Amino acid sequence: MSTKSENISWRRAVRVNIRAVRLLASKNKLMFPYAVVKALLNVAASYAGLVIMARLIGELAGERRVETLTMWALVSILTAAAFGIINGVMYHVYAVKSSLFWPNMQRIEDEKFMSMDYCDVEDQKVRDLYDQITQNRNWNNWGFPRIQWVFENIVSDFFSVIGAIALSVGLFIRKVPEGSPFACLNHPLVILGFLGLMALTAAIAPWLKVRLMEVNASWADAARLGNRLFSHFGYFRDDADSMVEYRMYPQAEIARHYSWKENTWHVGGICDRKYKGSFGLCLMGVSLGEKLLMSVIYLFVCLKAWAGAFGIGQVTQYVGAVSRLASGLTGLMQMANELRVNAGFVEKIFEFLDLPNNMYQGSLTTEKRRDRKYNVEFRNVSFRYPNSESWVLKNVSVSFEVGSKLAVVGENGSGKSTFIKLLCRLYDPQEGEILLNGVNIKKYRHEEYMAIFSVVFQDFCLLSHQLGQNVAGSCDVDETRAGKCLEEAGFGERLKELPDGLNTWLFKDFDEEGIQLSGGERQKIAIARALYKDAPFIILDEPTASLDPIAEADIYRRFDEIVGDRTAIYISHRLSSCRFCGEILVFEDGSVIQRGNHEELIGTEGKYRELWEAQAKYYERSKQYEEDKKYL
Repeated sequence: MSTKSENISWRRAVRVNIRAVRLLASKNKLMFPYAVVKALLNVAASYAGLVIMARLIGELAGERRVETLTMWALVSILTAAAFGIINGVMYHVYAVKSSLFWPNMQRIEDEKFMSMDYCDVEDQKVRDLYDQITQNRNWNNWGFPRIQWVFENIVSDFFSVIGAIALSVGLFIRKVPEGSPFACLNHPLVILGFLGLMALTAAIAPWLKVRLMEVNASWADAARLGNRLFSHFGYFRDDADSMVEYRMYPQAEIARHYSWKENTWHVGGICDRKYKGSFGLCLMGVSLGEKLLMSVIYLFVCLKAWAGAFGIGQVTQYVGAVSRLASGLTGLMQMANELRVNAGFVEKIFEFLDLPNNMYQGSLTTEKRRDRKYNVEFRNVSFRYPNSESWVLKNVSVSFEVGSKLAVVGENGSGKSTFIKLLCRLYDPQEGEILLNGVNIKKYRHEEYMAIFSVVFQDFCLLSHQLGQNVAGSCDVDETRAGKCLEEAGFGERLKELPDGLNTWLFKDFDEEGIQLSGGERQKIAIARALYKDAPFIILDEPTASLDPIAEADIYRRFDEIVGDRTAIYISHRLSSCRFCGEILVFEDGSVIQRGNHEELIGTEGKYRELWEAQAKYYERSKQYEEDKKYL
């Protein structure tokens, strides 16, 4: 990705940033208007204090009238108190609104992930693009967070410039008395010369800061890699699941090697070299430019005051106003250029958000059948993954009988999981069609079609939320229903032991009293979640892989009771479980090579019998080992 500002025109940068502000404003109601009001109040309070202070100093340096000093002191106190209260309230209101910025920004990305085609979610190019966006944000707040920060500064600088102009007009219209050796300061050319010099020195800082930003942005690739290495290896020891390997093998040495390998942030790395070179010189130039600007301002104001154009009180006002005028103009130029540099990173976000959905979204309503009688047919279905030339499924033709219990078996890579992904319409086949009750599933509304499936995937995920919420998949939990599903899934005894029941937090991420779960307990909760959804199709992908033999036998014993009147599809490597299913599909190299029940397939030469005998031999060896242990 090119992030240099010269590659992005001002027109393009403005267009990108306007679109970003509109999107962020739609998700963060009133945040931007509140930012404007907050900036206006802060600037008003600052300038009010400056004017009052000038009047106080002028009176102290002049007649020192008690009543006048008392009046200005009271005005100062009341003004400070009023603005303090108002700004305090406004700060609180804005803090509440702006605190939602990050979660709402994340929500934009989450909604995109949830709405995009699943094939794009799994696409490595899409994952790499999103990783770039995340790393840019984590590294230096590039992207949407930078827009929020720049907006606040631009608004503040704009009001600061307006106020500074209003308060500094007197500096140029008040004349030095005629006959004074400094009467030349009244000449328009002198005033123009001062403004020109001030503008020149004021422009040095933003120009150099733009160079700094461009250099900083050019580190994007190195910074992303450096952050990824650090975030992984730097916190390696914090991962409790990795501590066994960390101790048993020289993982600490590997972590140190890779965290230093690219040397992004360390001595001799790219950051070190840049700070010693052009980056460091630019920082020095920024500091010198700011000091030179203040010197020019103080020289002009003090000369006019010395020559008698105004009193000492106005010196305070004019120095403060002109200084803020210069800093406000500098800030506006800097922020404008920062938006231009940031536009390259924002474009990456929109590249992600604009990814098109190519899967056809149907319009038919999925038939709501009280008897749950759905018929599914694969008709000459062939499929290969995007960017791949090899077929994962080839000419698969299968139909499910109403209310059937179907087992899908085969070796790794035979196409079992892909078969399920196509059934759930996570992907569309390149050839053939899949029918639900005689209608191509593409014609159904996608969300409604997905709603008829409950799936327990092998790599399922539980959240660090309450137990009931994990089962319900929602914050709203039907406790009676959730408890019944946990009981059916074999988690009932453990549930009775939990003092907080369904309100028990899983894991300790957000609650010190949260419980840790074994692999088998996690799997039971995942099964309960599938039962809670109460969909007419239930798909179990290795549902007992983490269960001990006793718990596994209990699940199999109650398999019909658990599944009920649903159509069940069961994927397993353990062929002993297939005896509980009415029909078995045997996959090999993307095709269905055998079909029948357990007795039929075991009595016929073929892949199923081969797999069964291989597992039976292993089981016999394990059984013999248990017998041998009695004599050891």
